[in-house]
Amino acid sequence: MSTPFDHNDPQRPAGDAYGGSGGYDGYGGYQEPVGGATWAVDAPKNKVAPWALGVGILALIAGISVFFSGAAFIVGLIGVILAVVALARGRSIPAPGRRTGMSVAGLVLSIIAIVLSVIFWVIVVVVFRETGMATCLELTDPAQQQTCIENSLNEWIES
Repeated sequence: MSTPFDHNDPQRPAGDAYGGSGGYDGYGGYQEPVGGATWAVDAPKNKVAPWALGVGILALIAGISVFFSGAAFIVGLIGVILAVVALARGRSIPAPGRRTGMSVAGLVLSIIAIVLSVIFWVIVVVVFRETGMATCLELTDPAQQQTCIENSLNEWIES
């Protein structure tokens, strides 16, 4: 007589060495995933969406900074294009891999960066026109340019 845990039982089916169900794919048996991987690993993902989000973040950082606000417009346009492409590609991908949130966030951040860049450059142009600094740039001597710009800004601030 053998016990249920006796691995030397000649009546025991082959392949049942670990207490499984011996080839039965139902309850209690371990099934090898088809193709050797699970569905979550092999699911298609939108690979453009993270790029759209990253470029949108970069554009927003550039738009906030004074020195790179000119580049924010160009980087923002690239971000908008990437986000639109990501949203279009996401339509053909099943729901878990669409990454729609990343695409929309990248689109919104890129649009904000473009708006900030345009506002910055409008302010720069208005200040140049209102203060008369445009005439200072026509001077060739750097010392005269600096003096002219300082005088123009002081007059504009005082008025």
